[in-house]
Formats: sequence, C-alpha cells, structure tokens
Amino acid sequence: MSSFSSVYAASLFSLAQDENKADAILKELKEIGSFFEENKDYPKLLDTPTLSLEERLGLIDKAFLGAEEYVLNFIKLLCEKKCTHSFLSCVKHYEKLYNKANNIEKITVITAIPLSDALKEKLIIKLEKEYSKKIVPEYRVDKDILGGIVIRTENSQTDASVRSRLDAIRAQICDN
Repeated sequence: MSSFSSVYAASLFSLAQDENKADAILKELKEIGSFFEENKDYPKLLDTPTLSLEERLGLIDKAFLGAEEYVLNFIKLLCEKKCTHSFLSCVKHYEKLYNKANNIEKITVITAIPLSDALKEKLIIKLEKEYSKKIVPEYRVDKDILGGIVIRTENSQTDASVRSRLDAIRAQICDN
C-alpha cells in the first residue's frame, strides 16, 4: 500500500476518531468505494487535467450530495492533488486502522461445500475465542480443496484441507 494512501487514510481516521464518526465514515467510504469500483473511469475523470479544479469539485458535489462532510472533503482533497485514483487504497488502509482500533479480525473461510448457518456460527464462536477478537468472516467455496477448511487472516493461513494433506503425503512419498 502506498505511503500516500497510508498517510491520508491515517489522518482521516484520526479525525474520525476525534469526532466519534469512525463507524459512519467507514460505512460511507465503503459505499463510495463500491461506486468507484463499478465506475472505474470516474476517479480518472476527477484526476484529469483537462477539466478545471472547479469543474472537478463540482462533479464531486453533484455525485456525492448528502455525503458526510469529512468524506466529501477527503475526496475533494484527493481531487485537488489529482490522486483520486488512490481512493480505494485509502479506504483499505482506513479499514485496517478501524479494525485494529476495534479489535476486529477479517478472515476468509474456504470450504469445499457451503457451510450451514449452524456451522458458521460455531466456527465464529470458536475463532473469536481463539483470536480474542470480533471475527468478520467472508465465506468462499473452492471444490479444489476436496474437503476440510482453509482459514486466512491478514497475517496467517491455517490449511486443514484434504488437498494440502494429500500434497504433503505426495511430497513424503516422492522424497523417499
């Protein structure tokens, strides 16, 4: 992640915490981030030198009418610096800071078949106890793992899949 994004996101997060608006700002950043992902040319338009700054800021005011003041000003600041293309990176860094401050761990759970709601609930309870954090899961199905489960966090991976066990056995056989 770029130093630029880190610094700007950290500044916004600090301000959001001071104003007790970290939750609302994260929610709005994600919504606008989704808009930027769906409309990939829009950030490029806001960075283009062919439009005057006044025109670009006017586009922001129209597109994000009713947006939280700090978020709106943040986008305008990026626009002034012709760095609106860094918005999504800023959102990711802001979310990491938010999660750390709120003891939240985002995980990805990969299984060969979809988990039932009851299993999901049991898994989350176990992981929250293990990590001593609030767990925010994302579930994925990957038939290639054959069975078992793979759990990924930002910093680690636990692979208890049938595929990894078979690969380990294959490696042992081939080495001997």
